[in-house]
Amino acid sequence: GEVCKTFDSPVQIRPAPQNMKNIIFDLGGVLFTNGTEKFGEILAKRYTKSAEEVSILLNTSTIGNAYREGKATREMFWKEMQKELHLKENIDDLENEWITQYTLVDKTLQIIRDLKSYGHKLYFLSDNVRERVDRIDKLYKFLDYFDGGLFSHEVGVRKPNPQVYEKLLNKFKLQPSACIFIDDKESNLPPAEQLGIITLLFTSPEILRNDLKRLTLLE
Repeated sequence: GEVCKTFDSPVQIRPAPQNMKNIIFDLGGVLFTNGTEKFGEILAKRYTKSAEEVSILLNTSTIGNAYREGKATREMFWKEMQKELHLKENIDDLENEWITQYTLVDKTLQIIRDLKSYGHKLYFLSDNVRERVDRIDKLYKFLDYFDGGLFSHEVGVRKPNPQVYEKLLNKFKLQPSACIFIDDKESNLPPAEQLGIITLLFTSPEILRNDLKRLTLLE
């Protein structure tokens, strides 16, 4: 059969069990462990802060949103973290510690490889910042696994804003009814559903595999 050269080792293309789909993956918490959550817990323990307070600051605070939407610089983000949490570490050390909490979920990667082998198109939709993407891709070359995707920092908007889903569909000319969207945050699913995309809440690779089998996208 045809060989897909996206991966280091050849992947044999098999006939898809059903019509081919466009499968859109969130990254953090799905293909990678939730490094921000883990980093937040480490900082909270080190500085005797509430884990929830640290998590909000890192992720969904005004500065957290601005950084992910490309509206604040790396320096602005970390200086705000240092100020709000009275952190003693310098920016480089903080960023290193944050990024090293992200590790590849091997079983999700195997699902991606299996989906690819059936000829499905794979995309990502991720709230992310340029520095983290660049560093993690150097480590894992994860962008090679996908046919394309969008990062929030590139388009100035993040999930669950409906615009970010529309931007992905428009960029790659995807029909919503031919798309599956997978995310570990339930709040990110409704905007995709409202556009006509089938959604799956990610809780584990094993459950995701079963969900994809139920949808006859894997055998």
